[in-house]
Amino acid sequence: MRYWHAVFVISAVLLLAAAAPAQTAGDILAVVEKKTSGDEAPRDMESTLRMTIVGARGDSKVRELRAWSKNNAEGDDWRIMKFLSPADMRDIGLLVLAEDRMYLYLPEFRRVRRIASHNKKDNFMGSDFSYDDLGTSVYSAHYTPRLAGEEAGAWILELERKPESDKPYKTVRLRVLKDSGLPDRMEMADDSGAPWKVAEQELGKAGAYRIPVKIVMRDLKAKSHTVLEMTDIRVDQNLDEEIFSERFLKRSVR
Repeated sequence: MRYWHAVFVISAVLLLAAAAPAQTAGDILAVVEKKTSGDEAPRDMESTLRMTIVGARGDSKVRELRAWSKNNAEGDDWRIMKFLSPADMRDIGLLVLAEDRMYLYLPEFRRVRRIASHNKKDNFMGSDFSYDDLGTSVYSAHYTPRLAGEEAGAWILELERKPESDKPYKTVRLRVLKDSGLPDRMEMADDSGAPWKVAEQELGKAGAYRIPVKIVMRDLKAKSHTVLEMTDIRVDQNLDEEIFSERFLKRSVR
């Protein structure tokens, strides 16, 4: 009798497990956003960036930048990037305080220019990253997610742009790794639905966090790509808010 009771209990547990709801697209996207801009992301971060721009003919240009970011749990994250080299680009800077508050500093003209909303899809300083790609908004504010399938160790999310959004990509396809909750591949389509860009991320460790340490952004139309590699990473330093200001944006970085 005990045998059949045990069989019954095991069967009931298995049936309950089978009936339990699977991870929804919204659940998965919420995990991604916790890891990238929520309470499981670094509170702040400082790093050196090596940007290699490779043209359609294979010609390449190398840039070096210093970058700082600050996680704001109740608002948009802050971000600032300053060019260190080459010499003719030194001290050019980008400050991002919100989706609609992005500023470019050009030392040649000694002035800060606000990036207009219609210019956010433009390439940042000749790279394959647009100003919008370097922004701070979260996907859930602009896209409706759908679980499109699963691969070995990953979920596939299809994100459809909301009607009221002005984002440059009509759809974004994310491959989210189950072990980290972070995407390692993103495929973006233009307004017609045609493939436009593909980004691949290599994850690494920074303190207690998993973060992207290398990003390859490919522009399928221009047939060019940009490699962004992060080194000298420092997290949770309690960065001064003064860093994320127009005053600091205009300062020379040594």
